[in-house]
Amino acid sequence: MPNSADHDRELLAKLNRLSVERSFTPQVDIDWSRETTLPEYASLFPVTSLFAGTRFEKEFADSQRTRFIQYQQINLMRFTGQLERHGIGVLTQLYDADDSQPFTEYLGNFLKEEIYHYTMFSRAGSQIEQSMGDVPPLPVWRIDFVMRALFGCIAVTPGRRLRANLTFRFFQFAEQLSLYVHQAVQQTIPRETGLISQVWAFHAIDESRHLAFDRMMLERHRLRAPLSWLATGVTAVCCVLLALVANSNEVWAARRLGVKVRLWHLPGLLRCTTAPFKLRIRRSLKEILKGGSVAATQSESDPEHIEL
Repeated sequence: MPNSADHDRELLAKLNRLSVERSFTPQVDIDWSRETTLPEYASLFPVTSLFAGTRFEKEFADSQRTRFIQYQQINLMRFTGQLERHGIGVLTQLYDADDSQPFTEYLGNFLKEEIYHYTMFSRAGSQIEQSMGDVPPLPVWRIDFVMRALFGCIAVTPGRRLRANLTFRFFQFAEQLSLYVHQAVQQTIPRETGLISQVWAFHAIDESRHLAFDRMMLERHRLRAPLSWLATGVTAVCCVLLALVANSNEVWAARRLGVKVRLWHLPGLLRCTTAPFKLRIRRSLKEILKGGSVAATQSESDPEHIEL
């Protein structure tokens, strides 16, 4: 059986190499002049919408489907960006955990990429919002508040092992969710040069590496009972809360578009939706509730898997 320290060194060397060879700069590599067309947005409705397959779906006209998906894309980008922004403070504490050159080098690459992702998603979300014209802005303060509170609590959690375990459980959940978004967009919109196609594809390149790092860190900081039960319970509750906050913004967007839906309909919508994207997230949450991890498939877990 290979030595875990040797395995970690080999993995970190690979991740550091790929961070140089297969990384990107949003300001340079993304063509910000390209837009996603209105029909392309609308085509995502049955794939990603909370309302797909529910009794409310018939209330969405074609133009409303387009507007809704634009709101949803802003919501997903803000969700991912805010998690990466607020997670940076907790990640910097890891410099005290391992001062070896390969680890500190990759942690620096990880932090740089998280900063790039936050600025990329902020810019892309603002650009989509501007293209929508005179519409109410999405209430992203909910996401910001929950993410700030979540990582603020993790930062003061006693015990380095528990703190690191919780941190990478949440990163793993969010990174896997972002890969689901990328795959949904990639499979639904053939054109690769539209704005949201570019943003999620570039992001996925880095996230495949981050998932590999997450697994390494979770293995390093494996917990024994009863701490493992505590970490599982906290992760499950917080991931469900994050999902509810993100989906409540979709209910808000539908209401602004004239759909007669209320926030108390949310549990039923989550049960009845037929959107493949939502069903994948629901399966991930069930796995977390059962004490499992949000494991990627083997192909997704390979840092060299995703091609742009």
